Amino acid sequence: MYKQPREVHEARIYTQAYRVYGLIYLVPGAGTADLLNQEKPYLPVTGALLYTPGYTHPPEAKDLKASTGFLALRKERVQWVVGGKPSEPRTSPALLEKRRLALLFGDYLLAGELLLPRGVRLSDFLSQAKPFQTLLEAGLYPLLPDRPIVELEPLERFPFVTVYLRLAEAVAEAPGEAQDPRLTLFG
Repeated sequence: MYKQPREVHEARIYTQAYRVYGLIYLVPGAGTADLLNQEKPYLPVTGALLYTPGYTHPPEAKDLKASTGFLALRKERVQWVVGGKPSEPRTSPALLEKRRLALLFGDYLLAGELLLPRGVRLSDFLSQAKPFQTLLEAGLYPLLPDRPIVELEPLERFPFVTVYLRLAEAVAEAPGEAQDPRLTLFG
């Protein structure tokens, strides 16, 4: 199927229309963001189970809409992915800094650490970065109407997730240390 060897990984892929559970295939030494940032418009997924949209895991059996042995999923529809491997930075770690961010996706947000070039403004990075990025030490936070963001508790935690920055409705950077200490969402 592939010209070069691939590593198989389980993945959960979230779009606005589906939660897709299946297998993705990475080139050895590459991460999930590397695969998604390739110019090919489709992400091959095998053993795909398609569930109703949402963010809860595991999905309920009644939410299963379809299953297929192979699915070519449009990358531009992917909001975020759990699984695969984190992509490694292509530059010296001394030139990077971790920044705590929250990415808003409808009625929930993902918060975690993103590696950015040291000293670069977030807005400049967002306008020039590859669209899929690895968010480290991430948490999934459902938004609640009676609770401020600073008091939200994570529904789920991940060592990393791969996020499509262009489909995040908003990106917020953690405030400086002089700000509100209740911002537990940002660490």
